[in-house]
Amino acid sequence: MNPHIVVPALTIRTPEGGLDGQGTERYARRAASTWVDRFILSGTTARGYSMTEQERLCVLRVWLGHTDPARVLACCWSRADVDNATAQRVTPLVVIPHLHNDNAALYFLASLPAGSFIYSHPGNSPTVFDAQLCSKARSSDCLPIGAKLSKVSHREITDVRAQAGSSFMIWDGSSLDIAGSIAAGATGVVTTPLSPFTQPFPPRDLAQLQPALDEVQAHLDRLPSREARSNHLSELAAEVVGECGGWAEPESD
Repeated sequence: MNPHIVVPALTIRTPEGGLDGQGTERYARRAASTWVDRFILSGTTARGYSMTEQERLCVLRVWLGHTDPARVLACCWSRADVDNATAQRVTPLVVIPHLHNDNAALYFLASLPAGSFIYSHPGNSPTVFDAQLCSKARSSDCLPIGAKLSKVSHREITDVRAQAGSSFMIWDGSSLDIAGSIAAGATGVVTTPLSPFTQPFPPRDLAQLQPALDEVQAHLDRLPSREARSNHLSELAAEVVGECGGWAEPESD
């Protein structure tokens, strides 16, 4: 079985800083034409946390005009985001908020709609979705259907898989070693280097895909600042939106 390849979408803005509706449409149309399994909207890469709930909903609606809801994950930073996603029949990818212990995390997990994914990142919360919390969630019958796990080792993925069972979907937040992530127990990976959706788009074949991702990532890693990486991704995506400027600054997942 092919690993799931999930790509975080960029947020396209006008030079004045507002959402670029036409640019978003062209970008979404191009992305939807690729073989990518799913797209994360308004996630960390897009600085979704800095957008308003209405902006995140607008982005979601634009994308739904160009791709099936089953391919879209709405990154949710608030309860209103979750409600908006479910109203649009889109799977929520709910960010674990700043929680101080597992009991708070279990309460949070129990509050989510059935069929939700969660996004675990140590930069967002000191309590992350690790094997211990996974075991408690399963025992408490509040295990989500899957999780994006960022800043985790392959061993940690293996440990979560052992507790979650075979049906739970795990997406490694790093695509540096897709084969290694899958061997460790991940269902797939989230890969930022594909986010510009430039042409030609690399084939899905892992033997060709991994080198293509590594080339882009190596260039990003050599750039001196987050702003420089943002500009580079913007330039790569310019052929999709027809302009080079006015993009939101991406961050590493």
